[in-house]
Amino acid sequence: MLDQVTRQLTGELLDGRWPVGSRIPGENELAETLGVSRPLVREAIRGLVKMGMLEPRRGSGTFVLSNANPEAVIGSIHSAKVREIFEIQMAYDVQAAGLAAARRTTKDLKELRRLLADRNDAETRRDDPERFARADSEFHLAVVASTGNKALWELYRYFVVRLREGLKQVHANPAIPSCGTDSHQKIFDAIEAGDVTNAREAARQVIESSLVGLDHWLQNRDQTSSLDS
Repeated sequence: MLDQVTRQLTGELLDGRWPVGSRIPGENELAETLGVSRPLVREAIRGLVKMGMLEPRRGSGTFVLSNANPEAVIGSIHSAKVREIFEIQMAYDVQAAGLAAARRTTKDLKELRRLLADRNDAETRRDDPERFARADSEFHLAVVASTGNKALWELYRYFVVRLREGLKQVHANPAIPSCGTDSHQKIFDAIEAGDVTNAREAARQVIESSLVGLDHWLQNRDQTSSLDS
């Protein structure tokens, strides 16, 4: 029953019947309209508050904070194709590398250096794509951690699960070239030097090379399929 009430309230938000910034009806009114108990309405509202869609204001009621459904965002990342995952990574990693260059600590650099060595060693082993996916993603996650931006880190922590799947698929395919150990070394070197511009550019080039390699393989695969048909 709680899920049903939550879906009904979410529907009101997504359909725009309660615009952003507006006050939603009180618990008594909602309970009567939906034909459910007031405690059930209260619990559903709490859930939407945790999702960032509603905001309670003491003495004023509950207001619409956002009509964007986080579940839709999570679902779209979960179902994204490999190329789309790398495109998302581009948006995250370029910004994160620049911030890390400006904010990293000595402790951050020590951890990045350790993870880079593990990541580069894993890249040479095409027979163990799972290890590579884990090592590569942990290095990139550590770059995000070095920004000191907790919100960005939490977002990346969720995203990195899907990123690992994409990295595993790509690394398991010998027809798709790896981006090379030098490319990630450039990211580290720029972060260590505090060079924001070069850190961003190095991060961009890493993902750009992955996209080029993936596109080249997809094009050849499609051409081969066309010839075989």
